[in-house]
Amino acid sequence: MFYRFATITAIAAAFFGMLIANPAAAQGHAYPTKPTRVISCFAAGGTNDLLSRAMARKLEVALGQPFVVENRTGANGMIGADFVAKNPGDPYVLLMGNGATHGSNVTLYPNIPYDAVKDFTPVGMVGVVPIVLIVNSSLPIKSIAELVAYTKAHPGAMSYGSSGVGGTAHIAGEKFKKMTKLDITHAPYRGDAPAVTDVLAGQIPMAFLSITSIKSQLKSGRLRVLAVANAKRSSSIPDVPTFAEAGVKEMEFSSWFALMAPAGIPKDVVARLNTEITKAVKSADMQQTFASQGTDPATATPEELNVFVRAEIVKYGKAIKELGIRVE
Repeated sequence: MFYRFATITAIAAAFFGMLIANPAAAQGHAYPTKPTRVISCFAAGGTNDLLSRAMARKLEVALGQPFVVENRTGANGMIGADFVAKNPGDPYVLLMGNGATHGSNVTLYPNIPYDAVKDFTPVGMVGVVPIVLIVNSSLPIKSIAELVAYTKAHPGAMSYGSSGVGGTAHIAGEKFKKMTKLDITHAPYRGDAPAVTDVLAGQIPMAFLSITSIKSQLKSGRLRVLAVANAKRSSSIPDVPTFAEAGVKEMEFSSWFALMAPAGIPKDVVARLNTEITKAVKSADMQQTFASQGTDPATATPEELNVFVRAEIVKYGKAIKELGIRVE
């Protein structure tokens, strides 16, 4: 897949010249020779942080050097992302990027401090956490069709929670409103956890949230998952239909996670990292970690990830403008 050439003399001369002319490339051939920082741009305990730590452990074992997770939080992930962007050419600073840092933020924040495409080198996809629509089980609602009928029979009485204004779940909720033409009020929360608590308590009837945030509550029977906002069903809740299967199209909104490096790092470092990330995602212990969190494992080449990120920016930009979502 990766290529090199020529005679021993030519190779030696070319390699020695490269060492002198391009120290970054020379560093790449020995990578890693020192600890690598993995920046998690969201708080400890969340999916971004948990996946950062799981991947750091796997890369540390595979590559023989420490991979140390640092939480640089704030501004919907932009503080951590900007920190990595400001280290061009440095393969020892990685970011656990996601659908906010490299998707919705580009449109939500006019003064975003980095370029989500030009300032980063896509390295490897890690996982996808679909957004789901949940309702309190005490409601007589077991499907999207029943939810639509119930809401129309109770005009102005229904609201939905999300993890906050401008988040993936909020965008999914507003798209659902538009597609179904339902009268539903948005109730923003400071994260998934308080929204789950209020659905359980009956303070709000339903919420759009990540699968991860409700996984531990499903066995209680107090929550019901109506649909998954993904192109295919989630491996962690395979009995739950997608929105498309339930009759609501254009509802593909997932939280995705991928390791990103600053722009300009050596190509052989990117290739090696991608190889080890892919091995880690497919390993038995990571599969167990994914299953426990409700995360669907995902892999991609750097080139595929680059195309994916560009498409996500376009998709979320279109949705945010279409739905009139603004961050105050």
